[in-house]
Amino acid sequence: MKACRWFLLFCCLWLPLSGNCQNTGNRNQPALTRILFIFDASNSMWGEWQSDKKIHIANRLLSKMVDSLESYPDVQIALRVYGHQADSKLHDCNDTKLEVPFSYNNFPRVKQKLKTLYPKGTTPIAQSLLACEKDFPPATGNIRNVVVLITDGIEECSGDPCAVSHALQR
Repeated sequence: MKACRWFLLFCCLWLPLSGNCQNTGNRNQPALTRILFIFDASNSMWGEWQSDKKIHIANRLLSKMVDSLESYPDVQIALRVYGHQADSKLHDCNDTKLEVPFSYNNFPRVKQKLKTLYPKGTTPIAQSLLACEKDFPPATGNIRNVVVLITDGIEECSGDPCAVSHALQR
């Protein structure tokens, strides 16, 4: 059930991009949408879900999402990954890294990085959300920043992802 809720969140965050991304004040000036994907590559992603490993399912879904975003000229994406650098026995709550920074036309880089991920660590969701604030370049003009968290798990580092999310939204 938890995986279904996350997939639902993933889809809900995607829907607003299907419309026109223009500045309502000036119809000729497109808005920039920056989407940061935070991807769970923790050890638990080796678990089975339906007919495959969770990591394979999440990788395919995100790859398809990246493909669908390529046609939007006013979209930039980035990829932050957690749980992929340190073994789960180390319980490294700082195991989060911006793997692909924001830029135009970096869709192939994101997809290539996804192919190289090997889940092995813990799940520092709150720490990853805290770190993501610095992933976004300074905003000037009509910019919308979006964070999409793709995970199967719960916080394993005593952080509070909901509190961090609320603080980021403010």
